[in-house]
Amino acid sequence: MTNRKLILILVLFLLGLTGFRLLWSQFHPLPEQAHPVKGVLDLRNGGLEDRILSLNGEWEFYPSQWLPSSSGLSATAPTGRSFLHVPGSWTTAAWTDRENAYGYATYRLRILTDPGEQSFGFILSGIQTSSQLYVNGRLLGNSGTPAERRALYKASDVPYSASLTTATGELDIRIQTANYDNKNDGGILRPVLFGTEAAINKERMFSIGMQLMVCIVLMLHGLYAVILYLISPRQKVLLYFSLMVICATVSILSDDDKLLQVWLPLSLGFSTKLMLLAYLGTFVFMLQLGKHLLFSSVRLQPVNLLTLLSALFTLLIIIVPFNNKLFGAVSLIYLLLLFAMSVSVFMLILSSLKQKEDGAVFLLLAAASITSSTLWGVIKNFSPLGITFYPFDLIVAFLGFATFWFRRYFWNAEQTAKLAEHLTRAIKQKDDFLANTSHELRNPLHGIINIAQSVLESEQDSLRTENAANLELLITVGRRMSLLLNDLLDLSQLRESSLQLQPGPIQIQSLASGVLDMLRFMTDGKPLKLRMDIADAFPPVVGDEKRVIQILFNLLQNAVKYTPEGTVSIQAEAVRQTARIHVMDTGIGMDAETCNRIFLPYEQGDSSITGIGGGIGLGLSICKQLVELQGGTLSVTSELGAGSVFTFTLPLAGISAASDTESSSMTPPLLGNVYNEAAVSLPAAPAASMKTAADTVRVLAIDDDPVNLRVLSGILRANHHEIHTATSGAEALSRLGLEQWDLVISDVMMPGMSGYELTRIIREHYSVTDLPVLLLTARSEPQDMLAGFQAGANDYVSKPVNAIELRARVASLTELKSSVHKQLRLEAAYLQAQIQPHFLFNTLNAISALASLDTEKMLGMIDALSTYLRLSFNFLNAEPLIPIERELELVRTYLYIEKERFVERLDITWELDYAGYFLLPPLTIQPLVENAVRHGILNRSRGGNVHIAVTGSPENGFEVTISDNGKGMTLDQLQTLLDDPPAIDRGIGLLNTHRRLLRAYRSGLQIWSRPDEGTRVVFTVPPVISHH
Repeated sequence: MTNRKLILILVLFLLGLTGFRLLWSQFHPLPEQAHPVKGVLDLRNGGLEDRILSLNGEWEFYPSQWLPSSSGLSATAPTGRSFLHVPGSWTTAAWTDRENAYGYATYRLRILTDPGEQSFGFILSGIQTSSQLYVNGRLLGNSGTPAERRALYKASDVPYSASLTTATGELDIRIQTANYDNKNDGGILRPVLFGTEAAINKERMFSIGMQLMVCIVLMLHGLYAVILYLISPRQKVLLYFSLMVICATVSILSDDDKLLQVWLPLSLGFSTKLMLLAYLGTFVFMLQLGKHLLFSSVRLQPVNLLTLLSALFTLLIIIVPFNNKLFGAVSLIYLLLLFAMSVSVFMLILSSLKQKEDGAVFLLLAAASITSSTLWGVIKNFSPLGITFYPFDLIVAFLGFATFWFRRYFWNAEQTAKLAEHLTRAIKQKDDFLANTSHELRNPLHGIINIAQSVLESEQDSLRTENAANLELLITVGRRMSLLLNDLLDLSQLRESSLQLQPGPIQIQSLASGVLDMLRFMTDGKPLKLRMDIADAFPPVVGDEKRVIQILFNLLQNAVKYTPEGTVSIQAEAVRQTARIHVMDTGIGMDAETCNRIFLPYEQGDSSITGIGGGIGLGLSICKQLVELQGGTLSVTSELGAGSVFTFTLPLAGISAASDTESSSMTPPLLGNVYNEAAVSLPAAPAASMKTAADTVRVLAIDDDPVNLRVLSGILRANHHEIHTATSGAEALSRLGLEQWDLVISDVMMPGMSGYELTRIIREHYSVTDLPVLLLTARSEPQDMLAGFQAGANDYVSKPVNAIELRARVASLTELKSSVHKQLRLEAAYLQAQIQPHFLFNTLNAISALASLDTEKMLGMIDALSTYLRLSFNFLNAEPLIPIERELELVRTYLYIEKERFVERLDITWELDYAGYFLLPPLTIQPLVENAVRHGILNRSRGGNVHIAVTGSPENGFEVTISDNGKGMTLDQLQTLLDDPPAIDRGIGLLNTHRRLLRAYRSGLQIWSRPDEGTRVVFTVPPVISHH
């Protein structure tokens, strides 16, 4: 659609809306203006009939005083009287020097009518911000409670009507009003309507009826949308539509006759804010509705920005008090925000129209209708004219939304029909392709299997054990692939109804035993039992032997695959002339939705839930069709987490058939060649050598499929890695706590505990450099990679695994860990080697001074310094662990030198209460003691005490505590002490010590400190480490 045509449609539509509104005003005109003069309106000899008059004109005005409500007041004006035009703010009257519109006053108008009993009515609205209506001394109605003081005053601007019957020929109208909330305007801001009681009631009921009618229409639409959203929560557009309808309904009920305040006890400030937020919400959700309808897959920054600004503005409206002077500025921002969102809605729709979304023109017209309604609402609120409620803009808007949705529904229905036809053709093409591919792949696949089998048999004596095992693995994997090809061929024959059956009497228990033997190789490494619970005396059934074996094989293979531990059993029972065979497992089970579709072709359980992948989802579909071809049924009962029971039925053989087969019941029948191929047992993995090189990499591989573990081990053993395997996440975790590992390789999809969950648990105890994790995933989609990295994995490899890629990634990750460990040890040695010049200079000065005072002490200082330097530069400091005595010797020599230098300022106490012998990382205690001396004790002139405690035993672990009563630290200093990167002047190698302890023991330094009370630093050595 061209821009010119679009603009023409929009202009014509707006002109139509405006014209219809003007036509409405002709049938429902504004009340006639009465024009009272000097507070008197003479209606004698005129007659009201059924007219309604706007009492717009000069009223008597009595600022800051209440007129007596008595009707006996003469026409003589009381003191302080002035005349004020109504409607209008009383700020135009020179009655106060205040800078705001706060105050109270009385309005008075005398209406002269023809004598005789008549019933009159009044409608009052827009009086700021409380009022009471007295006529001939009678209180007829009120909105809020006007008072001379704010404390006694209650604000409300709810319109109200009143009526009375009189025969006096004169109406003395007095309106008492007070305002302490609206700083800018006070008094009567809307026309006071007057007429016969019948005319007033008709006008009032018509206005309320129109508002209720529109609200009911809107709420019905909103209710439908909410119900549809509850049925399909992914359809966010229904949610936004419902919220838009709710906001539009609230805006109607909060404006005009303010019905919401009539029904609920809402304050003036709350109701005003609610109305503003309702209008704002209408535009916000209309903007979101347009975005999700037209650009659901695109991120639109302007829309998000306007939504954010609206949220901030909502918070501003809520926070700013209604009677605060800032509220006026808020109102201006509010109008600008509404304008910006209106423009954005139109821009969204225009953009979609440029992209050939023809149905968006109805959204454009709907948005134009809502904008028109809102603009007229703003004009009405700021206009002194008593414009009545106009319902048709909103009705037209929702008709536009409905038209758009109907158009889109029919378009989607047409597209669905086309897609269904296209899908039917695609399915046929896919089946043909798979059938042809299966035929083409069978020959080369069997060639590979036969060549491998030939090499294995002819070179059996010369092959190494590992190579022979790899050839057997190749043959097994090839035969499993052959089974998949057979499934594809069977499916093709079933679809073409060309499958030939040869039914006859067969012993089901013999077939079951043979199939269970075929599948025992799949239980390697699993705590899983295969059990056959069919009695020997069970009668024979009628069926095609080969196809019954195929049915049993597929059902039992499926049960073994989805049962990580427990039992898979097969049972049978005779019910009348039918055999019911049950394949039962204690596996992961299925939910009802999966059970309903599990027998459809190419359907499988959700691997993200089951944790198991593989296969193409044909086995159960083929089973069902084969059973039905033999006159039986196949069904499943299952519960998630409680296992499954697959039941199929076959007819029982007659008595003669049973006797014929009785003689051969003890001998298992010959099985089809295809399934004999799958019965090959996998050879056990060769035992690992007891001696490994010093740099051997220890890898823990986890996969629920033993075949995959053997393939993985074969690839990595070529690099002389030490490979250990586990078949579940729980087994892997138990081994992680007992042994040291350089790398974990885990499959993502495993039953019970997925690779993601296993990685998360590992990361709770090991950092990414302490124990790298490499995930194996069948998919390489970005979301799969992201999930792995978020769980804490270092890298991933897509399956099927490429040997070169896997070795390269394993080498990279193990080298990373080795480099980090080496770097930390060298960093510790480097820190100690950099003995600060001041320490050496001061120690040498002390030795020089002692030369002339105390030769014996000088020799002791020289000996201590030489010992300190020898221990500090010793190459053993770069080793991972050293004896505790060696670390304490370094501490003693350091403290001896400092004690000789500072004498009474430094007091040292030792508490060495430990039994046995243990190792710890070098340079762990000495840096802590040096920090305590330098930063804790010597920073104070009076000095202090350093307490060194080593307690514990190899059975319970050891605890090392360094405490001082020195300067201490503030909470802020304590919180940044172990930050990385390090803070300035935090201490000698403190972060390095903490990181090395974390790496060695998984727990670092624990520090407590208070200013002027001292510091305590503690670390522990666990029993396992101390025993080691």
